[in-house]
Amino acid sequence: MRGITRLSSLVVLTLLILMAGPAMAQSTFIFGAQGEPVDLDPAIITDGISSRITRQIYEGLTKYKGATTEVVPALAEKWTVSADGTVWTFILRRNVKFHDGTPFDASAVVWNFERWRFTKHPQHEDQIKAGKTFEYYEAQFGGFDDKSLITKVEAVNPTTVRITLKAPQGPFLANLAMFVFDIVSPKAVEQWGTAFSKHPVGTGPFKFVEWKVGQEVILEANKDYWDKANAPKVQRVIVRNIKDSSQRLAALKAGEIHGMEGVNPDDVKVVRADPNLQIILRPTNTTGYVALNYKVKEFQDKRVRQAIAHAINKKGIVDALYGGTGMVANQFQPPSLWGNNKDLKDFEYNPQRSRDLLKEAGFGQGLKDITWEDGRKEPLQFWYMPVSRPYYPNPKEIAEAMAADLAKAGITVQLQTTDWAVYLDKRKNGQLPLYMLGWTGDNGDPDNFVCYFFCNPGASREGFYANQQLAEVLLQAQKLTDQPKRAELYRRAEQMIHDDVARIFIANNQPPLAFLKKVKGYVANPTGSEFFNTVSLQ
Repeated sequence: MRGITRLSSLVVLTLLILMAGPAMAQSTFIFGAQGEPVDLDPAIITDGISSRITRQIYEGLTKYKGATTEVVPALAEKWTVSADGTVWTFILRRNVKFHDGTPFDASAVVWNFERWRFTKHPQHEDQIKAGKTFEYYEAQFGGFDDKSLITKVEAVNPTTVRITLKAPQGPFLANLAMFVFDIVSPKAVEQWGTAFSKHPVGTGPFKFVEWKVGQEVILEANKDYWDKANAPKVQRVIVRNIKDSSQRLAALKAGEIHGMEGVNPDDVKVVRADPNLQIILRPTNTTGYVALNYKVKEFQDKRVRQAIAHAINKKGIVDALYGGTGMVANQFQPPSLWGNNKDLKDFEYNPQRSRDLLKEAGFGQGLKDITWEDGRKEPLQFWYMPVSRPYYPNPKEIAEAMAADLAKAGITVQLQTTDWAVYLDKRKNGQLPLYMLGWTGDNGDPDNFVCYFFCNPGASREGFYANQQLAEVLLQAQKLTDQPKRAELYRRAEQMIHDDVARIFIANNQPPLAFLKKVKGYVANPTGSEFFNTVSLQ
């Protein structure tokens, strides 16, 4: 009997050990986000809060490797390019399925490209009618229909796609790795239409479960994920909307969440001093700026723009409000990008120079009201974002500091903000007079910083700024594949942007992310495109 009892005990113990594996696999990784996602359809989003979620659900033909912007295979396992750089042939992975069970194949890739490219595509038209746009496709590939740099996308066979370009494009592979060009399930989009954003279906390591609006988005591990070597290490992911940074940190300390972005600069030291927490710095790839609307008559005078540039004490703001992770920006590209102009001289902080410039422009008593091109007059409003972003970790405090600086130079502003989705919509439609925004680079290429914003002169989303000469320099750089030659053109472009005071660049940042010590395997990417399938909880 004793032998039987011992054997029974061993059986029970073995069963318990075997059960421990699945129990551990039930773990949930909870990430604290700074706000609500705008949409979960990758093709129409532009914000990091949404893309943090979509990157878990979808995949592109290419992706960025680890903590770099090196392009490596994803849904395409390899590719070739013609000698003239205009024809790309992609060999797709076999036996990959979307979360709805439909096959990922060449026809699905062609369908996605046609949806992005053709304005008469039914699922393109649906989004436009709903007030949504394919902003990134237009920016990265020159426009839609006949304007598109991409002229043909063909399914050679079920596992081969051929893409033909009008001209070579230096950042083509890097562009395809961006979150907006992740491949969605054609069946799901056709089934749900514009409601697809609440029923997202991709091929990624996590499947969509639920979006509790205002609270959280819930994902679960994709048990049929094609990349077995990189299958999710947690069973569930929750991205929780905790708008206030202090509340996010309190939730982290309490163990209610496991990680967070948007650490208050003052809290970086607090996190580093806590034995239960850790800080991970994302490599600098961000620029915060102040943009001007060129439908405002006063801003059409370069002297007024120069006055604003000389009025803002950027060093004082970075020293006081970035917690030691920021640096003063003097151009759009961060110092880490190979097109950065190291010789560019910034506008010095000089309130008196600002007053003198205003006087020269006819505003000897200062500037507090503006006139729109249609004749409307109103007080000068300065809009700041309602959510912390990597380039502006505490936008309200930074806006207040800038407003105080402007006041010292005779420029009186009224601070305004609104809901994040509304803010982005107003920016897209050119309704903000003077506003804060910024950029986290998507693909490690200068094209994504400068051409994205300045290759479409007069665009409403860029405050109607129109500089055809600048656009021509940037489009020339985009068509080259020789990096030194491209770098020279990007340096020239940065000088042109500076000389025209197209906008005012405030700060670069190494955004801090905070985690519980038990979180392992989180890899911070410069683009903010981070994959949770590498994360485990010990």
